[in-house]
Amino acid sequence: MDAVVVDIDDTIVNTDRRRHAAWCRVLNKEVPLQEVESHGSREILRRYAFSNRRIWERFWMFTLCVEEGGADLLELDKPIPDAPETLQRWNEQYKLVYLTGRTENMRQLTADELRRFGFPTHETDLLMFALKDWIRFFSSTASVLTTRSKMFSSISEQYNVVRVIDDNPRFFAAYRKAPVPDRVGLLRKNRFSPREYLENGATRVVENWKQLREP
Repeated sequence: MDAVVVDIDDTIVNTDRRRHAAWCRVLNKEVPLQEVESHGSREILRRYAFSNRRIWERFWMFTLCVEEGGADLLELDKPIPDAPETLQRWNEQYKLVYLTGRTENMRQLTADELRRFGFPTHETDLLMFALKDWIRFFSSTASVLTTRSKMFSSISEQYNVVRVIDDNPRFFAAYRKAPVPDRVGLLRKNRFSPREYLENGATRVVENWKQLREP
C-alpha cells in the first residue's frame, strides 16, 4: 500500500506559542517569542540558562506533557494553514502515517488535537516515541535522529512510502535511506535555509502547504 508520512510539530501544527510558554515557565522569565521561533532548544538554553541541563530537561517534560500543566499548554497550538485540507485529500488516496517525536503519554491528547484541527485520524497510523527514548536522549546514550530512523525504517517495511514531509532538515538523513521518491522539506525560514534540507536528503523544499496541493 502506498503511504505518505508526515511529521506533526511545526510541520502541520504550529507549536511556537506552546514552546514559548514552556520556556517562560521553566526559566521564570520572559523570553521573546521571536527567539523561540528562530532557535532550537539547545540554543535557547545556552542563551538564557547557561546550558543548565536540569532546566533543559524540565522544558522537555513540559513540552511532552509529562510535567503537570504541560497538557494545558496544548491550547496554544494551532494548525498550519492548508495542512488539514491537503491531508484530508491525501488520506483518500494514500495510507497516512503521522510520525512524531511526541511521546506515547500524549497519544490521546494528540489524536484529540488532530481531530480538533480538522486533520484526518480515521484509518491513519500514529507512531510516537516512548518516554524512555527521550530519557536516553537526555543522558546522551541515543539521539532523536537514531530513534526516528528506526521508526521510519519500520514504516518503510510495512508500506511503500511515496512521500515524506518534515520541517527539520536533520531528519532527512533518515528518510533518504529508503527509496522515497518525494522527500519534502517544509521550510522554516527563521531557522533553516533551503540548502540545509537538500544537503540532508530532501528532494524539494516548499514554503507552505498551499504549494503541496496536487492538481
